[in-house]
Amino acid sequence: MKKLLMFSLMLAWAVPASATVYTDATGDTFPGVGGGGILDISSVEVTNTATDITFAITLSADIVATDWGKYMVIIDTAAGGDTAGNGWGRPISMTSGAEYWIGSWVDSGNGAELHSYSGAWGLTEATYNAAPDNDISISTSTNTATITTTMANLGLTPGDSFDFDVFSSGGGGGDGAIDSLGNAGEQVADWGDSSDASPQTYVTVPEPATICLLAIGGILAIRRRS
Repeated sequence: MKKLLMFSLMLAWAVPASATVYTDATGDTFPGVGGGGILDISSVEVTNTATDITFAITLSADIVATDWGKYMVIIDTAAGGDTAGNGWGRPISMTSGAEYWIGSWVDSGNGAELHSYSGAWGLTEATYNAAPDNDISISTSTNTATITTTMANLGLTPGDSFDFDVFSSGGGGGDGAIDSLGNAGEQVADWGDSSDASPQTYVTVPEPATICLLAIGGILAIRRRS
C-alpha cells in the first residue's frame, strides 16, 4: 500500500498544467485594417496551474515590431453579468453576461488591466499598480502576447469551467473588436462597429490532490478486480 501511495503521489505531481489550444481562421479582418496582421488572431492557448491562468494570444504578424495592437479577453464565469458592455467601454458585448474583462496593450512597454463586474465595472488589477493590486502580467514574443493572472482573481478554483472570447483592437477608445477568436468570419465591417462575443469554453485542470485521489481509486479498483 505504501508503494501504491508513493506512485499515486508521483503521478499527481507529474501531471502538467492543463492546456487547450483554440484556433481561428486567418485573413478574417475587414479590408484596410492595416498593421500587416497584428490584429488577425490565429490561435489562443489557455493553460492553468492550481493558482494561475494564462492566455497566450498568437497573431498573424510580429506584434513586437509593430506594437500598437490591443488584445482583450471577455469572461463569463457565473450567471448574471454584463450583457451589453465591458471594462473598457468599447462596443463589444457578451450576451450570456460577462463578469471579467482583461484589456492589454503591447506599446509603451506592455501593460494589462483586469476589470470585474458587479452591477458596474471596476478595475481590480493592473500591471502599473503597486502590490497587492498588480496580480496580472503580460509578455510578448514575436507573434504572441501572453497574459497571466491568478485563478482567484477570476473567482475560479481548479476544476471550474468558464466561457470566454478573445478580441484584437486598435488604440482608439471607440474601436471595436476587429477580430474574434470565436468567429471564423469578419467580426466587424469598420472600426467602430458593435459586436458580440462567440464564446469558447475552458475547463480548468483539477488540483494535484484531486488527481491523486482519482489515481488511487483507479489503481485500487484494478487491484480488486485482479
